[in-house]
Amino acid sequence: MKFSFVADKLQERQRLNIFLRENGVSAALIKKIKFTPDGILVNGEKKNTDYMVQPGDIVEINTADEDMDSTVIPQRGEMNIVYMDDCCMVVDKPYDMPCHPSFNHPTDTIANYFMGYWQDRGESKICRIINRLDRNTSGLVLIALDAHSAEKFKGKVDKTYTAVIAGCPETIHGVIDLPIARQEESIITRCVREDGQRAVTEYNVVKTDGQLSLLDIKLHTGRTHQIRVHFSHLGYSLEGDELYGGNMSNINRHALHCSVLRFPAVTGEGYVEVRSELPQDMQELVNKIGKNSL
Repeated sequence: MKFSFVADKLQERQRLNIFLRENGVSAALIKKIKFTPDGILVNGEKKNTDYMVQPGDIVEINTADEDMDSTVIPQRGEMNIVYMDDCCMVVDKPYDMPCHPSFNHPTDTIANYFMGYWQDRGESKICRIINRLDRNTSGLVLIALDAHSAEKFKGKVDKTYTAVIAGCPETIHGVIDLPIARQEESIITRCVREDGQRAVTEYNVVKTDGQLSLLDIKLHTGRTHQIRVHFSHLGYSLEGDELYGGNMSNINRHALHCSVLRFPAVTGEGYVEVRSELPQDMQELVNKIGKNSL
């Protein structure tokens, strides 16, 4: 992928590496591509990163020389691609599919299918997942197609989740601001603890009958298991979330779905917004909620 930037009067005599950093190119990417033949060009010519830019200079970076990730096995399979441009791909992930391979689950992941998809097209890509979802959470997953796009997405992706919890919070709209830490003697579970990292979850109750509630949730931080831990701590475990005390009789997986992603358009102006409908099992659960809609 190629990206171009034009220097203006205010950037006159600025070092090329500083110019690129101010345009959102990471130091790691600059270091990686500066020695490749056409990694960094100024007006079509190779330049060192200590070159002083001039007004009107067209600076181009090329991230196409990245190697295929040899640790991931390319695999042919269906990916529900709901959006794609030159910089990213959005996949609607089913539940029971991990995002990344692991020792116990080396195949049948988003990353495996992503690698197979691009290998079939004769292209070399690394699977840079921006918003990883737990295996048993469904919904939208944003994948950057190059290192520069991945850097541009950092901290700028708005995520909205749809969840069904047991019970109903005291307020229709609320913000949960409680720190999360790893549970002692566990490599998996998390808990609310004073010495943890700050975690902020905002929610709106969309529908409730007192027994079950449908929520829209926005994350302002991205801690592991954040939504699950916060609501479990308050006594409103997600339906189907056995690890954190959820009821398994209505649904056999986390009643959690990433339904909206909003992220910057890397090569243009404004933002891209992608939406996903609830899968059938979650919709059936929502239909069980009484008619007391808020």
